[in-house]
Amino acid sequence: MKPILKGTLTSAAVAAALITAPLANATNGYFKIGYGSKNRGMAGAGMAFGQDSLAAAVNPAALAGMGNRVDAGVELFSPSQRESEVDARGLLVGDLGNGIRQGMESREDSGATLFAVPNFGLSMDGGGNMTFGLSVVANGGMNTRYGSANGGTGNIFTTAFAPVIGDTSTGAFQPGGPSGFAGALEVGAFGPPVPAAVMDPNLAALYLNPNTAPSLGVNLSQLLITPTIAYKINANNSVGFSPIIAYQRFRAYGVGLFQAFSSDPGKVTNNGDDESWGYGARVGYQGTFGMFSIGASYTSKLNMEAFDDYAGLFAEKGDFDIPSTYGVGIAIHPSSKLTIAADVTRINYSDVAAINNDGPTADEFMNAFVGALVGNPAAISNPLGTNDGWGFGWDDITVYKVGINYMHNSKWTFRAGYNFAEVPYDEDQALFNVLAPAVVEKHATVGFTYNPSTTSELTVAYMHAFRNSVDYDYNGTGGFAGFGFSAENAMSQNSVEASYAWKF
Repeated sequence: MKPILKGTLTSAAVAAALITAPLANATNGYFKIGYGSKNRGMAGAGMAFGQDSLAAAVNPAALAGMGNRVDAGVELFSPSQRESEVDARGLLVGDLGNGIRQGMESREDSGATLFAVPNFGLSMDGGGNMTFGLSVVANGGMNTRYGSANGGTGNIFTTAFAPVIGDTSTGAFQPGGPSGFAGALEVGAFGPPVPAAVMDPNLAALYLNPNTAPSLGVNLSQLLITPTIAYKINANNSVGFSPIIAYQRFRAYGVGLFQAFSSDPGKVTNNGDDESWGYGARVGYQGTFGMFSIGASYTSKLNMEAFDDYAGLFAEKGDFDIPSTYGVGIAIHPSSKLTIAADVTRINYSDVAAINNDGPTADEFMNAFVGALVGNPAAISNPLGTNDGWGFGWDDITVYKVGINYMHNSKWTFRAGYNFAEVPYDEDQALFNVLAPAVVEKHATVGFTYNPSTTSELTVAYMHAFRNSVDYDYNGTGGFAGFGFSAENAMSQNSVEASYAWKF
């Protein structure tokens, strides 16, 4: 990308990102359920039913014949009751003569509970059955902020696990003699005794690590800039194409406990904001057959620059592409006033190793702590940052959307919808997803449009994502039999979006 163009786009994207806070898990995994107030009022159902200049964010063919209009809106998004817990009281290491250590229970509510998310769209009649457009939308994101900065008790991970790490007979971190896992290793509880002199420097790196306080969290924002060209093949069939320019920004803090599990410990956490640019494309089709319309769209994987500052956190040295998606939809028009639309969309999280790679099992996690204490990186089965490095364990998901649009009269139109997608990860991935608790599945929406004149529209949409939770008990086997811990994620969401349209 040419430096002048990249500089201009960077300035525009950064300006948008400054007013577009991360989306705190945007409901379908980390994707938004829909784009634009009208589409969101129908729970995202719009593959075969475009209503404004943001329609191209769902299906570029839906922009055909849209005419000249500008749409601008802002969503106020509130992820309420966003809770996570790690309970490590099942990690009890005793009978060492001088100390018994046990993990702790740590439950926190995430701070950062209100986000402003703007969007913008433009469509213009190009003549000759052509329509040109541009949309700028937040694709999605994730955000968590746990710890004492929010009035909580501290970092969830360190509060739960640090006590059981323990100390050696010569260490000064937990006085009283050998204790916890370090003490057990020193006295040979898990095999040949490990000298205290081997573990003391590693204990210092763990206990004195400044990247574990006072808070724990991540921020991810993604912005899509999508110019579009749509063409009406004939009165009933249209196609569309959108090259996509993508921008994303990420930071992590408080993840210092896991630096010892990384192939590049200096690039795991507390490195400020990192950004990356990328590109991809979207194609679509829409057809009308009597009272039925059908639509289909495919968006390629968006190839993004790596997050170099977090090359030790994400798999493949910080690579964090945006997954491909595809979907189909149908709209039924029983009358000139009523439209019923339904979409099925697939989000391919398996495209991105950083998201798709599994997190650690109980044995792998505890063995990694042992490896960190004795200075043996080989004990870590999947070091963070490597191609197979531990991730969030997200699978591909199918999203089901259904919406109703009823035009009451020339002034008022009303909408409602329902959106469902399963949690993208299994229960045994709850530990690392403390950072990304994308657990909501069911979403209900309502909305309306008011037309004060023939050239202007005011649209409002409301969404509620019903509370859901995921929890899992991690139990050790073999040499770790008898040791265990648990993790839980929970969340519900509310949002209100308002937009204004000018038709010319």
